[in-house]
Amino acid sequence: MTRRYSIWGREYGADHDVELAQVDDKPQAVLDGFASKILTLKHSVFESGKRTTKIRKYSWLQIIDNQKGVKP
Repeated sequence: MTRRYSIWGREYGADHDVELAQVDDKPQAVLDGFASKILTLKHSVFESGKRTTKIRKYSWLQIIDNQKGVKP
């Protein structure tokens, strides 16, 4: 039986964790992809292109081994 991993995360500003993906191989590469996601926030709706901030989309990410139920 192949090992299966779940990637859990919490979006910025959320109050609960969600399962983002299930993978069979290379969970760290998928986690790195989720970690590279960013959000661009604009400080003003009326002025385009001025004062933007970039933040990570997920504030918390974790790999869970589904066979054991713990982090590998």
